[in-house]
Amino acid sequence: MKRIFTYFVEPASYTVDLALNVHDKIGVDYIYIKNSSLAKSDNNHPLRISSLKDMMFFQRIRFIYKVWKKNDLIIVNGYNNYVFIFNLLLNIFFFKKKYIAIESDSQLNFPKNGLKKIVKYIYLNFVFRNSHILGFAGGSVTHISLFKHYGMDKSRIFLIPMMINNSKFYVREKKHPDIFTFLYVGRLIDSKNVDKLCECFLKYFVDKEARLFIVGDGDNLIMYRKKYMSNKIKFFANKYGSELIEIYHSSSAFVFPSTVEAWGLVVNEAMSSSLPVISHVNVGAIHDLIINRKTGFVFDNFDQLGNLMISLYENPDLLNEYSLNSESIMKNYWNYSLYKQNILNVIKNYSK
Repeated sequence: MKRIFTYFVEPASYTVDLALNVHDKIGVDYIYIKNSSLAKSDNNHPLRISSLKDMMFFQRIRFIYKVWKKNDLIIVNGYNNYVFIFNLLLNIFFFKKKYIAIESDSQLNFPKNGLKKIVKYIYLNFVFRNSHILGFAGGSVTHISLFKHYGMDKSRIFLIPMMINNSKFYVREKKHPDIFTFLYVGRLIDSKNVDKLCECFLKYFVDKEARLFIVGDGDNLIMYRKKYMSNKIKFFANKYGSELIEIYHSSSAFVFPSTVEAWGLVVNEAMSSSLPVISHVNVGAIHDLIINRKTGFVFDNFDQLGNLMISLYENPDLLNEYSLNSESIMKNYWNYSLYKQNILNVIKNYSK
């Protein structure tokens, strides 16, 4: 197998960086399905043939068919978009089959709605049991479990790690600020639980020399600012590029209380910035980046959060140890080298 093509969903910062640092270098061509992203990028990277979104309907269909016909392996981000479904149909109705890899950051979870649960079970069992479908799991535990649970043989499941350009966030020598600074970066919506983080911080640190930085925008920004902004809590709204990196470097520890999070690339950013992380157990990244790594803490209820924040605040040695471990895992393991190595192994295995 020599001919490979990737469909990225959108030109978000991490996909653009991935395309530049991996796909371009190993000769894998690609296109974006959408032509814009809420996750802004500071790269001026030209889109390949613009994007599918910029094509007329029949141009898209023709393009997808030509890519399917020309290539041996087609990688699609996700399994519920029209690009994946059309490629699957081509495999079903044509005699010559192609390998289609689903690159997914979805964890194994079950819809609460009974009908949705049944529909998901039927659809994913039909897709994942197909011998020409491969699973590219973003993490090594719950993400791989998704493919296994719905019937994909383990020989067709591969770890293709969720990735950012770590080097953008590296700091030459981590120096913690004089005032202990907790940091949150992300959207300000209900499932991120920033309100609970603020309340917890005010409860445990009202009489301590510490502060909380909140970076992000969303439906609740105005409400949170009115309710929580003080001399100890600061809201920055959205920050990008060097401004965001500077805030990471000026912080002591990262807190991510989201209860609905397929992966959480901000965890990658924080650890690449030499920050220990306190994360909710529902965040997908914890299994590969925090649990058993001595890079931070995981909590499953908000009564624990304050005590874990206090643990880092009151123990400089522990803070430094976790900071160094975070930096080490991102520099020496969870990086583009791992991604490149794993995807080249897939190519090698399916070239036989």
